Amino acid sequence: MTVIVPTRNRAGLVGRLLRQLVAIDDDLRYELIVIDEGSSDETPRLLDRFAADHGVIRVRNDPPRGLAGARNLGLQMATADYVAWIDDDDLTSRDRLRRQHAALVTSGSKWSCAGRVDIDDDLRVIGQHRCPVDDTGPAFLPALLRSNHLPTAAQGLLVERHLAVDVGGYDEKFRGAEDWEFCIRLAVEAAPHFLDEPLVGYRTGVASMSTDTALMDDAISAVVSKHADLYRRYDVVPDWPRIHESLMAADLLDSRWRSVTRAARSFRAGPSLHRALRCGLVFVAPRWFAARSAARRVDQVSAAWRRQASEWLAEVPSGDKETSR
Repeated sequence: MTVIVPTRNRAGLVGRLLRQLVAIDDDLRYELIVIDEGSSDETPRLLDRFAADHGVIRVRNDPPRGLAGARNLGLQMATADYVAWIDDDDLTSRDRLRRQHAALVTSGSKWSCAGRVDIDDDLRVIGQHRCPVDDTGPAFLPALLRSNHLPTAAQGLLVERHLAVDVGGYDEKFRGAEDWEFCIRLAVEAAPHFLDEPLVGYRTGVASMSTDTALMDDAISAVVSKHADLYRRYDVVPDWPRIHESLMAADLLDSRWRSVTRAARSFRAGPSLHRALRCGLVFVAPRWFAARSAARRVDQVSAAWRRQASEWLAEVPSGDKETSR
């Protein structure tokens, strides 16, 4: 199995992830490929140590190719039958890849997606995203076209390498939503297997492409435009209210104006009393609304998911040991 990790100027975080990955001890052989997107911090030296001590393969893109390009380079270099991608600031449970691999071999599916929990810098669980287990078989692709309802559209995937190559990898023209667009092309070929457990830790509340909502708006529109034929074939339209609501948290972190505009766009796309009230609350008390929304996300994590995720997150090694050597 090949695991591909794109990184840029996050030595502490990528060190933490790699320490976790090299500690996996099961019946599979792991090929770890790290694509360094022109880092200027401690990352190159840290990767040299992981290469010497653990056989990690590292490649430097200078100048950077972007996230999609880094993922594609790893795919081009991969030699295993199955490929996974994990971003440098995310985490995975010790047994997730082994269990996804076993499920794919047993079921004959070509790709798999696991559930996720959102985590903060202290590895506390602050949200959950379940797999859409009701949208299976032929129902999956139309549902995916409506919105990116996968919990982990990149870092929770395990994909047959030949399938990933055959669909063309990630589209490097996209600077956002490239994972959703990639999964649409995977879904054209086959519906995924779901491992609906909290096996991926997704770090939230920090600057990233997914928090640049202006960029995401353009990227989402580009995905819809690229796959216009599929939308017509399946007679579906994007679920714009849900899409706008998914970007609300990032806009609340940015400014009142952006968050009010987002709430208004959600209301116009699907008028309802609930959305009208939300628009008013965002305008009158954006900080209160943001805090309330964050608290609700925490409260909605089931006790079983919190317990399971907390158990494997407690085993995650610190990246500080690597960066301070």
